[in-house]
Amino acid sequence: MTTFLYEDFAHAYMTEVGDAVRRMLTRGTEAVDLLAKATAGGGEIRAFGNGGSSAIVRSALLQLHTQAGVPVNDAMMSPATLAYSAQRDEYRTAFARSLAGGIGRVDLVVVASVSGRSANICETVGLCAEHHVPVLALVGGDGTQMESAGGMVWATGTTDQQISEDAMLTVLTLAAATALDPGKEPLPARAERHLHALAAVDTELLGAFLREATEAARDAIRNRRRIYVLCPDGGPLALVGEHLAHNLRWDAPLGVDGVQPPLVVCDPSLADMSAIYNDHPDPAHGVRHQLSSASPEDVVFLLAYDSAGKTPREAVNAATVAGTRPFLLHRDGPSRSGTGARHFRLPRVDDFALAALVQSLAHLLCRTTRAALTADRSGPAGVVSTDDLMARDLAPLRELSDTPSL
Repeated sequence: MTTFLYEDFAHAYMTEVGDAVRRMLTRGTEAVDLLAKATAGGGEIRAFGNGGSSAIVRSALLQLHTQAGVPVNDAMMSPATLAYSAQRDEYRTAFARSLAGGIGRVDLVVVASVSGRSANICETVGLCAEHHVPVLALVGGDGTQMESAGGMVWATGTTDQQISEDAMLTVLTLAAATALDPGKEPLPARAERHLHALAAVDTELLGAFLREATEAARDAIRNRRRIYVLCPDGGPLALVGEHLAHNLRWDAPLGVDGVQPPLVVCDPSLADMSAIYNDHPDPAHGVRHQLSSASPEDVVFLLAYDSAGKTPREAVNAATVAGTRPFLLHRDGPSRSGTGARHFRLPRVDDFALAALVQSLAHLLCRTTRAALTADRSGPAGVVSTDDLMARDLAPLRELSDTPSL
């Protein structure tokens, strides 16, 4: 694929995300009212989602909890608890069971599902209806596939899996920020600022960055090299990093013949992190330790708020010393360094809005990587166009996940 194709695709994709956000914002006031009422009531807010939607709802809860101390759940149970529960009982009831015990204390449940038909989400919404708990449901399409008694169905207006996820994260982030401090900045002003930042992304530079990142990810997947997706700064970017790792590990190769599951290394687990901070007060210790196992030609994606920060600088240095191919996405700090990392700097937005922009880039990389892997298998006839890339919806591909070949 040519650099122009990457640039055109990035422009088309960002435009579609902006359009979806604008559609959703016509009902933004209703969502803000639901969130504001819940946060003022002294009760709890719970949230649930699968796959990328898990990172989306947890990002909103992180904002509500860290900025205002709102009692929240961690959205998804820990991996150990989730796997244990799914083995012992039906996974379709896992979310509803985790909610049922304390539902009397819950003022609002937020769910995110592009299909709007995920069994565990529908079970949760049904439980809320029985107990008269309002639901804010973010779904793809026109929203008619889901009913939310006493709450709101907030539809993206598109069935595209990844554009829907980007729009959901953006509007939920903006609505939560507005609900926490309605007197500071109204939702239309927040939204306009974010859409301006979205439009300000330099798609020419992004196209060049995306081409190099795609070639690196494709080569790593094909040659069984490791791909590191790290956000040593934590915060909302760490959730996007988890989502990016999920994209590369799962979505990018999904449905492509002859591709084994990629070797993707993500941020430390909760157990790892607690040990690192307890035993090694230096926050950079964890990422240095992870990258000490990297090999030449491994690929490292680093997400950072400030490229000049101590931990990101040490991470880039460690990646460079190991001979890897490092790519740095950041908002602040210089866009060039002497370490050889490929930088891409995003517009100045707050931490949570930055996460929404980075998620869009993660989705771009997922699609272009899948296209490159497909083209490798099909030869010249497999060359894709911008229209082909825009037309690809990952939701149908996920239906292949139960087939023996994957």
